[in-house]
Formats: sequence, structure tokens, C-alpha cells
Amino acid sequence: MGKDIIIRGNTYNGAESVDIPLASGTGNATFIDPSASTLTSGSQMLDGVVSYGADGTPITGTIQSKTASDLTASGATVTVPAGNYAAQATKSVASGSATAPASISGTGATVSTGSNTLTLTKTVSVTPSVSAGYVGSGTAGNSSVSLSASVTTKAAATITPGTTDQEINAGTYCTGKQTIKGDSNLVAANIVAGKSIFNVNGSAQVPVVEYNTTTHVLSIS
Repeated sequence: MGKDIIIRGNTYNGAESVDIPLASGTGNATFIDPSASTLTSGSQMLDGVVSYGADGTPITGTIQSKTASDLTASGATVTVPAGNYAAQATKSVASGSATAPASISGTGATVSTGSNTLTLTKTVSVTPSVSAGYVGSGTAGNSSVSLSASVTTKAAATITPGTTDQEINAGTYCTGKQTIKGDSNLVAANIVAGKSIFNVNGSAQVPVVEYNTTTHVLSIS
């Protein structure tokens, strides 16, 4: 929504933005009306990043940055805490071992598929011997049992960072490479001094702009 502004005594009605030449002589600094902003809370930005809501009120981000050190494993389950992961994070799960069974019987196996789920079922009779640790398949004593295992799958995907977390649920098996996008424009010179985006501190200097919400006057110094 445009605003009526006054610059050096001249009134300009319905201005959507204000461009001011940079001191370097190349390009302009552009100031826009923030009323179209959809930013409403710090949960939409990284921790420490400051931006502005539709009414011009400063909002500080609260999304915590996370790394592989924040992941935890319990048995076959890896827990991924909520937060922003600037790079791929992995966590090893302890491996168990199983010796060849003394005997095994049973033939055939059934495979069923659902939405992003693969399930395999087979009835066998085994005499297993296992050590402590996570073993990826079921085990049983000397009796006929039905072994079933299922896992949620995720195909190859490219993840583009945004204002909210994008999570891969614990226990998901990635059948393809997961790529988290980077951007060569994420450098200090492209970020206002005093601000930080994805832990990159800005160095760009801009004029001081003050806006009176009652008179709709924009002052630039």
C-alpha cells in the first residue's frame, strides 16, 4: 500500500517505495512500505535475526541453529530436534550382530506397499544367537513366528531454506540424496550492518529512515 511522503518539502502521494542513490555512485538503496509483510513471530526466522512485521515493529527470530551434535540415537531411533540445519546432519546407530541360526525353515515372503511405505513379511522358524546392539531384522526363538518390518521412505529431494523449519521425520529411510540449497549471494555485503542471516553478519551501510505512522511522513537522513 502506497504512502504519502515528504522529501525536502515536496509531497509525493501513494509512493510504494523510495530509492536513494548510494554514496558509491552505483545503484540505489530502496525503502518499502512494510504493511504487506507476513512476518508475525520470531518462530519464522533464525535465532537473533531481526526483521519487521506489517506494522513496522521489530521481530527477533527464535529458530535455533542445529548440527549433527544435536542428534541423539536410542536403539534404532534417531531423534532430530527442531531447529535449522545449515548442512546435512547424520547420526550413527550402534550395530549388533547375529550368528547364522542353527536351523531355519519357511519359504516365500510377501511384500506390500503403501503411501511412501515398504513392508516385507515372512514366516520362519529360527534358533538365533545375537549380541547387544541394534539388529535390523526381527529375531525369535525355536518357534514359528511372523517377522515384519516397515519403514517410511523419502526419495531424492532438494531442500530450499525458508522462514520455517523443513523436517525429515525420525526413522525415515532416504532412498535418494537430500540436497540443502546454498546461495552465493549470502555474503556480508548483501546484508544490512547489524543484521545476521544464517549466521552471516551484514556489513552494508544504509541511511537512517524514520516514518511517522500518524502523519505518514517519511524522513531520510
